[in-house]
Parts: sequence; C-alpha cells; structure tokens
Amino acid sequence: MGFGEFPQGNASYDREIVEFYDKYGVQVLYRFGEVDFRWNITEYIPYYAVEAETSSIGEGWNFLKENCLSIWSDDFLRKYMPYRILLASEIYSLKDTYEYDDEGNKIYQKIPKKAMYGLNHLTFGAVNSRLSSLSVEEKKELIGEVAFAIAGYAASKGKIEVPEKFQTYHDDYINNAGGDYEGEWGYNGGGCLEYRDGGMDYYYDFGLFVKYLVMMSKEEFENRFLTEEFDCGTQYDSVSGNSVKGYPIRNKYEAVIEYFQNTLGIDLHEIGARTSQLH
Repeated sequence: MGFGEFPQGNASYDREIVEFYDKYGVQVLYRFGEVDFRWNITEYIPYYAVEAETSSIGEGWNFLKENCLSIWSDDFLRKYMPYRILLASEIYSLKDTYEYDDEGNKIYQKIPKKAMYGLNHLTFGAVNSRLSSLSVEEKKELIGEVAFAIAGYAASKGKIEVPEKFQTYHDDYINNAGGDYEGEWGYNGGGCLEYRDGGMDYYYDFGLFVKYLVMMSKEEFENRFLTEEFDCGTQYDSVSGNSVKGYPIRNKYEAVIEYFQNTLGIDLHEIGARTSQLH
C-alpha cells in the first residue's frame, strides 16, 4: 500500500505521533508500500523494508522517540529531520552467497540494517517483538544507526555541510584505495570506518562517524578507532618516495567533532558519554 491518510490509526501512539508532527513537521508512518521505502534509495539498492509489527508499534515508537531522537535538541530536529519517518520491523539487503538450493535457484543471505535514509524519509527497522529483549549494546547500536541516518540524510540534502577537510580524506580513499583489510572495519588503503567498497559517498561516510561518536564516550571511541593498529591508512610521500601513515580516521574524526561543535553548537562527545551510560 502507498502513503495514505495521516495519522494511520487512533491508538494512543497515534496521538503522540500527531503531537510530534505538530512540533517538528515530521510524519511518522507504520503502514507503507515497498515503493514508498525504496523511492530514490538508488545508491543503496538492493535494500528492502518490512512494515512494523502491529503489536510492537507503541514500544518501537517510544524507543525511537525516547532513546534515539531525544539525544538531539528541538532546534536540530526541526532543521535536519526528513519529512517522514517509516517504522519497519526490519530493513535488509541481499547478499548472493553463490549457493544453490535443490532446484538450482541461487540462495541469498539477508544482511540486516537498523536504520536507513532515502530522498525524503528515514526508516527505523527495529519495530518488532525482539525490541524488548535487546541487550544494552544492541540498544546503543540502534541509537547510533538512527544518528547515522539523520546525519547522512541531512548531509545528502545539503542541510549539513560536510567539512572540506573530511571530503578531502574521503576522496583520497576513493582515488587511492588499496591494501589489505585490518581488524573489523579498518582498511589499510584508507583507514575508514565500515567501508564496504570504494563507492561509498562522503555523506554516508560522514554519517558513520556520527553514528559511532554518539554511541561511545570519547575514551571508548579513541581506544577503538584511533589506535596505531586500527587507523592504519597510508598515503604516498612524494619527498621520501615512501608510503607513510596519514591517520585518515583521526583527521576525519577531528573534522566531524569541530563541525558539530563550532557550526551546530553540538558536543558529540557529550552525547556519546550519555549513551555509554545506558543500562
């Protein structure tokens, strides 16, 4: 089904959703069709979303509102949120495992994603019966994923201006990718967070930094991502003729922190410190 009337019901959470719309100008929808979700997510196809489980809508909306959106100021939400939020029970992409079933059909593996942004919407993909049993770390991951989607959306629409310094280090990776994977996310050719391939645009990259910064305290982020072993990206030094460490993660991290603090008046480390204390 496509987008219809708003609100989409008359439950207590529908009244809260209307209040949210009146305050921020953002529609929250839990009934939508595939075309509504996939509209202009062209760079990230194939991604798919399944509508929210009806019995979990109230709990899912409350978690999103109280844990993921409340970390931002009212002014930030009014300026940088998309027009719609879709509540989904899951979001996933499909990975071809190159295996076949008994009838010779290819088997695809679902790769889950908890939040995604499109041309004018953000989708939250955890509105299901599993939400109530999530671990603390899984809850922190949800907070980070929603922050990624908000920042990635705002940057892609030009509402947030990704710092030139950040773009330069991102483009250096795209132009000079190479080397071996190091650790869980590090990449020896660019040292970037969660690079899946060389085609990631810089606002998606920017959103990933915001994701981890709002999930962790300053110390946790530094100990995980800014070590010599993880921030292992190198660059060519024309003077010596050798490859030297360029510390791209640290440079991009500093650019994100400075932009949010100096331009938006937001201390990402302060948000991360609060999230790290979640129980």
